[in-house]
Amino acid sequence: MDQRMERVRQIEHLYKEHYRYLLNFLSAQTPDKQLIEDIIQDVFATLINKSDLLVDLRYSKQYLKRSARNKLIDCWRKAKPALYEDEETIGQLQAGRAFEREVELTEEIRQVLGKLPDHYRNVIIARDYYGYSYQEIAELTGCSSNSVKIKIFRARKQFIHHYRQAAGSMA
Repeated sequence: MDQRMERVRQIEHLYKEHYRYLLNFLSAQTPDKQLIEDIIQDVFATLINKSDLLVDLRYSKQYLKRSARNKLIDCWRKAKPALYEDEETIGQLQAGRAFEREVELTEEIRQVLGKLPDHYRNVIIARDYYGYSYQEIAELTGCSSNSVKIKIFRARKQFIHHYRQAAGSMA
């Protein structure tokens, strides 16, 4: 029992030490303050209930950040539109039209995305913004899952190239 109480004290210390960091990290990812608080609470509740998860406290900050990020992604995936019920989304992806009007991105990223061919722009937005799985994108586009992975890899490579060019021209 004393060992469990000591773990709880360690976790309380981690909470006090890293709460502000997690709050700032998650605030950069989503404006939903209630969701942020819920995620932080879930991360630490998991640590308390499964205290053996955090064996080496030297890497606690990285573990907490990764856990918070994964819980946020889980929340986004649960909240995303149902793929097979959202005919407009399916139609846009199949027709080669991007989702930019729905995606709130900085103007710089929007410009870089605009330089990509439609098929690359659509797979990047579907994967990285909406969080669709490779298999879901494959079913929407009529490609194989491996083909989607290759497209996303090439799209990201082109995006990085165009982004660096844009950043270089602003310097």
